[in-house]
This record gives sequence, C-alpha cells and structure tokens, in this order.
Amino acid sequence: MSMFWALTRSHAGTHEAAQAEGTAWRVSSDVGELDSRLERTLLACEAMWTILRDKLGVTDEQLIERINEVDLSDGMLDGKVRKTPVSCPRCGRTISPKFPKCMYCGQAIVHDPFA
Repeated sequence: MSMFWALTRSHAGTHEAAQAEGTAWRVSSDVGELDSRLERTLLACEAMWTILRDKLGVTDEQLIERINEVDLSDGMLDGKVRKTPVSCPRCGRTISPKFPKCMYCGQAIVHDPFA
C-alpha cells in the first residue's frame, strides 16, 4: 500500500472517530436531559399524590389498585399503556393515534391526551 493511501485511510478513520465521539456526546446530553425531566415528573407525581392522600383521604392501596386498572386498560399488566389505533369519525378508516388528522380524508382527530 502506498504512503498516500495509508495516510488517507488514517485520516478517514480519525474523521469517523471524531464523528462517533460527537454523536456519543449528543446522546449522552439527551439522556441527561431526559433523566432530569423524568426526575421533575416523578417529583410532580409525588406532590400530586400527597395532596390527594392528605386532602381526600385516598389510601396507598387505592392508588396501587387504580394504577393496575389503568395499566390493564390495554389488556396487559406490563407497566405501560399502549396507544391503540383509532377510527376516523368521518371516513371510518383505522389510523395511528400518532397523527393529528386522518391521513385519508384530512379530518381532525381528537385524541385522548393520556393515550
């Protein structure tokens, strides 16, 4: 292999390594931001729970029972609620709950904010 090609390959490898390092840094930063948002969400949930418990007398057992009911609303007790497809009120076609309007007829779709 000529010295030129060896240097070219070395430069390409260095460039790829720098790109990978930049990508890793961005992903790490995104994970840190998500972790902070999750911590704030958990704090807000705990604050709301203590208000419900103290003001309304709801028990921990009632909360756990309701969490399980909501979890089972999609048919699976797995710690999450899956979004299910919806029917367009205008054309009746099944569409993803990710879209704000029907991709077939353009009808605006009102989605459950918690689904």
